[in-house]
Amino acid sequence: MNIFIDGYGVVAHSILRKLVENHNISSDKIFVNTYFKSENQLFLDYLKENNINHADQSYRSIFNELSGFSPDLFFTLYGRRIIPPNVLSKVKLKSVNLHPSLLPEYKGCFSCPWVILNRENKTGITFHEIVEEVDSGDILFQHEIKLNGDETAYSLYHILASEFIQKFDDFFLDLLNSDLTPKKMLRGGNYYPRKVPYDGLIDVSWSPVRIESFIRAMYFPPFKGAILNHQGREMEIENFEQYHKLIST
Repeated sequence: MNIFIDGYGVVAHSILRKLVENHNISSDKIFVNTYFKSENQLFLDYLKENNINHADQSYRSIFNELSGFSPDLFFTLYGRRIIPPNVLSKVKLKSVNLHPSLLPEYKGCFSCPWVILNRENKTGITFHEIVEEVDSGDILFQHEIKLNGDETAYSLYHILASEFIQKFDDFFLDLLNSDLTPKKMLRGGNYYPRKVPYDGLIDVSWSPVRIESFIRAMYFPPFKGAILNHQGREMEIENFEQYHKLIST
């Protein structure tokens, strides 16, 4: 069985290790399109150490190599590319995306900050088939997660990543054994592109509740957090207590 992966970061790294170590997929049966970025170095190191064929290319550039590989399965594991139909047509069995929300709600790349900003009391993970329209293929598996109301974008990202990693083994076995019951994706649901909400700027006219939520939604170190324009200076705000102290002085 040949498996093609478009993947990035801890989710791709951990799930690929599961495929190799738990499911005995040999390295020569895996082809990875990844991202040559410093924050992706652990995954890149693993690929090199295990002699797994990998690249960082557009699908126009990689198409011929992918055609020769002839994948049976395709997984996007926190990948950042839109997959073109001609690539999907090369996959013999199934193409699957891992999405960090309960689709069809919170489509797109930035589900975590918006879930927090909108003060949802739950979110979750979705494994779904990849089709031409983004985040619209049949749902293969979902798992709901209750929220406490104190999550940050950083903590929620890692909670959902951990859920994907934990649930993958059972999902993969069910996929191989044809034990999944696909469910049609409902229409609707808002789409959140790869863009920082409100350009990362706190609007002081918001309610205190919304400002507190926004600060948590923007907290994702080492990236810049929420920004407050205070007395002519832009200041990075890490928590609501810091914000409240500043505006009270």
